Amino acid sequence: MASDGKWYPPESRPAPPSAPAPPWAAARATRLSPGLHTAVRVFLYLTAGAAGLAVVALGNAIPKMHDWWTAPAGSDADELAAWQEASDLWAVAAGFVGLAGLVLFILLLVWGSQAYRSLEPTGAGGRSWSPGWAVGAWFIPIAALIIPRLVLSEIERMAHPDNGPSPIGERWRQQPLLGAGVAWWVLLLAAGVTGTIAMGIMSAGSMLSGTGAEAVTTITDGDLYRNGLVVMSAAMALLGVAQVLGGAYFRALGERLLP
Repeated sequence: MASDGKWYPPESRPAPPSAPAPPWAAARATRLSPGLHTAVRVFLYLTAGAAGLAVVALGNAIPKMHDWWTAPAGSDADELAAWQEASDLWAVAAGFVGLAGLVLFILLLVWGSQAYRSLEPTGAGGRSWSPGWAVGAWFIPIAALIIPRLVLSEIERMAHPDNGPSPIGERWRQQPLLGAGVAWWVLLLAAGVTGTIAMGIMSAGSMLSGTGAEAVTTITDGDLYRNGLVVMSAAMALLGVAQVLGGAYFRALGERLLP
């Protein structure tokens, strides 16, 4: 009631402007697909299984190749047939390894982008990479041996359960890495290096003639070629162990990233 005996409504004052939301809070969350994550794990194990079949196939092919190479010329028809059959089985196993590896590679590209985006709302500071790097790093020569692993390490640390609620700031950088993930990557690189060496030895012991579907490989040094097959068997064994560890690693990541 005013002094003049009349009632006036109270004066309204505009509310002070609210503080803008921090970028991490405004980030649109991208949920990691459980189906995609499961597919990655499945193909890790499929690749491991295919690599195991390749080791068995090589174990069968190597002695047959030696028997054919050391058999007297002109009376080696049976040994040649046995070697060719064993070689075909090894080629089929290698094809399965390549096919499963290709599908796994594509899945990892999509997984890396989704996983990194799903952590945007955590408010993690001091990040070195991005969802783009999670995909593009795989296509950079030489750097593809290191950067994808660094991106995975960043995802792994940002998703660590000990980081606490958002925003997590930079405390995620102090979190330890999963041993299975480090071992998976080291063995994967070792398998790649060993396989490259094996291909070089086998190429030195053979000659390729023709192109495309008409290409024919002629073994010129049986002992050298056999050594290449032995080294390739070691590469497949390393790959198999690596992918089993990879399956365990992605299981642990799923426990952190999936609700």
